[in-house]
Amino acid sequence: MAEINRLEEAYNWNITRLADAFGLHRDTVRKRLKEAGVVPAGSRNGANVYALKDAGPALFGETMASGGITPDDMHPGDRKDWYASELSRVKLEREMRLLVPVEEAHREMSRLAKAVASGLDSLADMLERDAGLPPEAIEMVEQTTDALREQMYQAIVADEGEEEAVDG
Repeated sequence: MAEINRLEEAYNWNITRLADAFGLHRDTVRKRLKEAGVVPAGSRNGANVYALKDAGPALFGETMASGGITPDDMHPGDRKDWYASELSRVKLEREMRLLVPVEEAHREMSRLAKAVASGLDSLADMLERDAGLPPEAIEMVEQTTDALREQMYQAIVADEGEEEAVDG
């Protein structure tokens, strides 16, 4: 390992060392440093070295997920690659059933809501017939189930209103 005369030089690394330390390919490190405009902090044994305080943000700075770069900011080739990767990601998530088409989700939620509503409808009759509850208790059960159905309806209507506001 190279001899270090000053402590600051311990934090100046070449591209190979940066790549090894962060588990990146050297070309990736080189590209990110260039794109971020990081200038070498010096030279050691004929190779440029970069200050970690400058290289770190360039290597792990803002990404698309954090709102830094958008596809519109990319070069056409990079944009094409990004969209191709997104299509592949969506296809994989669909195959793994992590991503479900909206129509299928609506159909399943509708099926669930119908099953719950049907159970609520028959609850009072079952309690009257099987448990022998008095009419006053049955009336309270019906009021409670009606209130639950209304809450479910209001939640569905509110969700649809939010979706329309987002889509609109």
